Amino acid sequence: KAWASDRKTRKYAHMLTDEERAKLESFCKEGTTEDWEPDSRLFGHSWFIEGAIKMSESQTMGGGKSYTYFYRVESSDPIRKSAHFEEVPIVFAHPEQIEGRQYDETFSKTMRKMWVQFARTGDPSLSADISPDGKAKDWPLYDLKDKKVMVLDEFDIHPAKESEVRIVDWDRTTFLNKYYML
Repeated sequence: KAWASDRKTRKYAHMLTDEERAKLESFCKEGTTEDWEPDSRLFGHSWFIEGAIKMSESQTMGGGKSYTYFYRVESSDPIRKSAHFEEVPIVFAHPEQIEGRQYDETFSKTMRKMWVQFARTGDPSLSADISPDGKAKDWPLYDLKDKKVMVLDEFDIHPAKESEVRIVDWDRTTFLNKYYML
């Protein structure tokens, strides 16, 4: 907590306008109860989540293809929540080694199948006949109009528009991109 708070104070205290400071504080306070959460939420959002969406947009604008996902299964460790790289142990069938808990087996198998399908074909979608739960998982390509992502939730894997899931808080955080973050 100390590192993140110090970083935020030193980097933003003298740079932000009053309006930007108000937006940032509003974002940090939303949905947080522990004293470490505001800074953790801010840095996770601006360093990883927003960057992943921007990378998908750039790949698409450049004529490439992008399959984008939003992983929102929370860790058993409240500090990590749905942290960067949190999904990898589940894909490789060893979540208990890091998480200390078991995940829904169908969810784990589905994630593995999607990764393998992407490696084999370049498309992570699963037809019903190869999907562990027998239901097709149509993973949309990210596009600039609909901006659909695959939401990986332990009991509900589904495509959704980025704006419907509110993955990135464009109004209250994007302005930070003009400042040096690290």
